[in-house]
Amino acid sequence: MRTPRILILGVAATALIGAVSTGTAPSSRSAPQQIPAATTTTTTLLTHPGKILAGNCFQCHGTDGINGTFEGIAGESATELYNELKELQTTTEADEAIMKVHANGYTDEQLRLIADYFSKVPTSVRK
Repeated sequence: MRTPRILILGVAATALIGAVSTGTAPSSRSAPQQIPAATTTTTTLLTHPGKILAGNCFQCHGTDGINGTFEGIAGESATELYNELKELQTTTEADEAIMKVHANGYTDEQLRLIADYFSKVPTSVRK
């Protein structure tokens, strides 16, 4: 009998939460965690480190930044996307409030990975 994948993930998440709450998890004061650098040409979009981080973006901008309710962001310049996200972190415009919350939820390196991911998504399927 195969163990459902969701059960395994739930157990792993519970163990991690338990380790953090009991103080047995690695300290944030220890050596900084290595965040994967932007992808090389051999890395596929499926394994791009920015894809999982970009999951929240899919809700409004569409899966992989294509065909969402709001502006498509697939294929945009990584530099431009990163700069826009950085600007959104300090925006005071009311109509950008939700984007401010999202942008502030990531580190600079994570924002770079998200921007790099979307810049590599082909736009040939954009409608």
